[in-house]
Amino acid sequence: MTDQMPLGVSLGVTVLASLVVSAWIWWRFARLIDDEAGMRLLPGLAGSGRPSGFVTSVLTSAGAVLAWLAAFVTPALLSRTWADLPVMIAFGLVAGATGWLFWIDTSIHRLPNRIVLPITGAVVLLFLVGVVVGVFQENSATDHQWAGAGTTALNGLIGGLVLLLVFLVLNVLGAVLGRRGMGGGDVKLAVVVGMLPAALSPFGLVVALVVMNLSALAQVLYAVAGQGRGMREAIAYGPHMLVGTWTAVIIGPVFL
Repeated sequence: MTDQMPLGVSLGVTVLASLVVSAWIWWRFARLIDDEAGMRLLPGLAGSGRPSGFVTSVLTSAGAVLAWLAAFVTPALLSRTWADLPVMIAFGLVAGATGWLFWIDTSIHRLPNRIVLPITGAVVLLFLVGVVVGVFQENSATDHQWAGAGTTALNGLIGGLVLLLVFLVLNVLGAVLGRRGMGGGDVKLAVVVGMLPAALSPFGLVVALVVMNLSALAQVLYAVAGQGRGMREAIAYGPHMLVGTWTAVIIGPVFL
């Protein structure tokens, strides 16, 4: 086995991981949502209680495209060793869930725990494996880094923790001040939203934060100016978090 992980392997495992997650969400959909009222509000459901073939195809394809783009673009900013394999699988897992979470949160303003928490746990575990493998991976290009080839995975874990703490503080402040702050689902999603861009660069997390807030601001301004809604009306922030994350992952490397 060579020190460098071939691009074909990176592309294959990342896209495959996204397809597995998408299939899991489709198969267990009603149980994962666990909300009969919310199910009635979701557009595009078939009589079986699962999304229609069209919705499933669109969301699965979106995840596969994100996974392929991530696997094609990000290796240049990773260690380029086999320590990246679990990290790329983690990228694929999040990509596979992205379209589903975007659709669900936009429709019913919920990020289901039964989707977010298993994905988050799997991503954290995979990054930890990446750190361990990377520390023992001999590679001249990464030996000078503080955790060797595992540095990128370790940076991702730190980024996830940082963003989790930031969102948790905002959530608590909102509760203390009696204002609508970050939802609990947004706080939980913050872990993987912070991990992916931070694994590429410390500035990746900054890019993700800037983009997600600009995206949310654009929606608020459109709602106020175009639809006559109030500034205080709640919006689903999860989709904007995902937009920020994948912008930082796919487009960010051009500038990082």
